[in-house]
Amino acid sequence: MNDSSKKPLWGADNNALVALLAVNLVVAVAFVFMKVTYYLEGFPAMDFQNEIYQYVILLPENIQQSPWTFISFNWTHDNFWALFTNMFWLFMFGNILQNVSANRHLFPIYFYSGIIAATSYVLHNGQEPLVGAQTSVLAIALATALIAPNYKILPNIGKGIPTWLILIIYLIITGLSFASHPIELSFSIFLGGLSGLLYAFLLKKEIDLGAWMHHLLSSINNSLTPKS
Repeated sequence: MNDSSKKPLWGADNNALVALLAVNLVVAVAFVFMKVTYYLEGFPAMDFQNEIYQYVILLPENIQQSPWTFISFNWTHDNFWALFTNMFWLFMFGNILQNVSANRHLFPIYFYSGIIAATSYVLHNGQEPLVGAQTSVLAIALATALIAPNYKILPNIGKGIPTWLILIIYLIITGLSFASHPIELSFSIFLGGLSGLLYAFLLKKEIDLGAWMHHLLSSINNSLTPKS
């Protein structure tokens, strides 16, 4: 399972972490552009909410009209602070996970956790929107800590900071933010996050739940890559 010899470089085409960060940032920039456009055109702020925003966030009451929000909510952020914190922790844990197990597990964990959180939230008929990558970041954090608890970063600080300590800091900060959420929203985010533990546990048993996705993405990438 430890496949650090295949660690992708930052500029490599197969760097899953860069791809995840890039998609989240591109979506955020697109939303800012659309908000500014609505403002400059003199449209009320609610027009943006009703015509754009509600079609990408997950609201259980709208799921039949917008089934794609099962996935789109996980790539959308409604404020800069949520985007910054999620991308910061995604970088921290995603970089470690990619270093110890190459690039093939980030996308599956990100995807599975979002679907599980969305399913739970719809079944609980939550009233507030589910939006942001927090459930996938939590899943990646938990998976990383289970796979590589003693992996250390910043070796110049003491003997380095281990993954398990970074996880504790992250969970404390995340737990404080959960205090302001409705119980069904916090539960769904947490449940989606726990899928990362399950994924990592099965991976340690040599059961790769992301193998099909890795093969699919590889096939798509190969088909789109010009042949010399």
